[in-house]
Amino acid sequence: MPIDYSKWDKIEISDDSDIEVHPNVDKKSFIKWKQRDIHEKRAQRNIEIKSILVQLTMYAKLNTRVEYLTEQLKPEQFLENDVVMKTLDAKFDPKEKFNYEELIKEKGDTLRKGLKDLHFEPEETENTPCYNEMIEDLLIQIKDDHPDAKTDGFKLVEYLKEHRAKIDDVMSKQTIKLDDLLYQKAQLIVSDDLHTGFDRSFMNKDKGDEDDDDDDGQKGKRNVKDQNKPTKKETVTTSETVNTSSRTLGNAAPSASSAPSASSASSASSVPSASSQSSSSSRTAQVSTGEKSEADILDELELKTETEKFGKLPTTSLSDSADFLIKHTKICTEQQKDALMMSAFDAQLEGNTTRLKQIVHQALILQYIVQLKGSNTSRDDTIRAIKLFFSKFQSEEKMQAFFNEEFTNTVNHIIQRCKIIKQEQEERAAAANTEGDGNDEEALIQLRALDENTTLSVNIPEEGTQEYEIFKTKLPVEFQRAIMTQSLDEVNKEFAKLKVEDAEKILEIFNECGAIGVSGYLEDEQEFEELKKEYNEQENADHFTKTGDAISNVSEQQTDTNDIVD
Repeated sequence: MPIDYSKWDKIEISDDSDIEVHPNVDKKSFIKWKQRDIHEKRAQRNIEIKSILVQLTMYAKLNTRVEYLTEQLKPEQFLENDVVMKTLDAKFDPKEKFNYEELIKEKGDTLRKGLKDLHFEPEETENTPCYNEMIEDLLIQIKDDHPDAKTDGFKLVEYLKEHRAKIDDVMSKQTIKLDDLLYQKAQLIVSDDLHTGFDRSFMNKDKGDEDDDDDDGQKGKRNVKDQNKPTKKETVTTSETVNTSSRTLGNAAPSASSAPSASSASSASSVPSASSQSSSSSRTAQVSTGEKSEADILDELELKTETEKFGKLPTTSLSDSADFLIKHTKICTEQQKDALMMSAFDAQLEGNTTRLKQIVHQALILQYIVQLKGSNTSRDDTIRAIKLFFSKFQSEEKMQAFFNEEFTNTVNHIIQRCKIIKQEQEERAAAANTEGDGNDEEALIQLRALDENTTLSVNIPEEGTQEYEIFKTKLPVEFQRAIMTQSLDEVNKEFAKLKVEDAEKILEIFNECGAIGVSGYLEDEQEFEELKKEYNEQENADHFTKTGDAISNVSEQQTDTNDIVD
């Protein structure tokens, strides 16, 4: 059976080795020229295809409208332009024009293959006229070309039909040309023809995520079946962890606390360190995050609504806590445990010790479950850890004793830390009050002159100037009135009502409009007095210098006079 190589005929250039050129012609340049020629011809072909498509679509729409008018109107009605346009607008959309996307939707699968992958730029279609307007222009053109059609409706309809015949002839020729262009386009393989034949993707989704908030009773039945399945080696290891002594469990969980003593720490893993607990009112804690930012830490310690509800469950009903955790396994995480423990600090700072104990009890339950499930994050593993904890907790007195010991240590630790936090807050408040008592007077800005004998003048800008416009637009009305009085005391009264930041803005406006020239800013009265003292000393020195010069000049004049007299 002979091999058919015809499919390769559609490839113009496949590889450099397929090209043979004259030795005097550079091979790489020839390939570039050939590629450029191919792209230019392809682009020109697409332009012609788009132009013919627009033309054929437009002519088809015009013929439809002409046929409708000839059926609905009498010949004499064609002479009235308003009647023609009213009839068209009632049947067709007045704003309808060529739209490639609408054409694809309208034709659907009947549109030819080579016409489905065209791309029209917005500027190519936005300037095309509406079809109804084209009919109006056509009637006007016929009347201009044939004067007898202006008064004779039958002549106008006759000329309109002749124009319709010309359009049909053009459409037939353009259709043949379009067929030839599409045939040329289909002969060669181009990137526009390539598309995804089929594609499929799927994602394994944890079934627990879909049923997280579902309170259906079937979930409990399914969990019972899972519990009856043969346990894996990991489950045996977890069970051994729960059955170990309290000291071994404490070693497995370094964050768990032992009995408080003078030489050992008494905080649980869920209880933040001393440095982090001082900021418990802001609900933040210092945790080991590696390269995580502070924003990530705050997001992780955000207390979820489900966790907050779990913290309000009564400590006497363990079954309610177990059922709640089975329904909301997502809160069985280290982050939610820490976030719940932080809320215990808030409760104690508010003086609610009963609420503190309730939260700590529930947070420790989360802590033990998190330790039991380890790094396993699936819903089934979390449910097994929950059931394992509550079954061991209710049946083994040793585990209950260890839990109660850690509960007591954690509660006492939080109470002591909150006392220290309150004491620090009181000390800071007292220090702030002390600083406030030493500076009861609020900082003000006042305008003063260094020379007591000098009266500061207030200038009102001239009307019509830029300074006057700034004076009227930017300056508050109160300051405008004060400046109108030309009294510095009135201006200072208005400054006394403002804060320093607002007063500084007013000073900037003063400088812009030239109402009052400010040469400098001083921080306090003492600095002003020092500058005033220096100014007076300088003035006195200048005065003595000028006086000495005057005496010297008088003596010289007297000497000269005596010489003259003599």
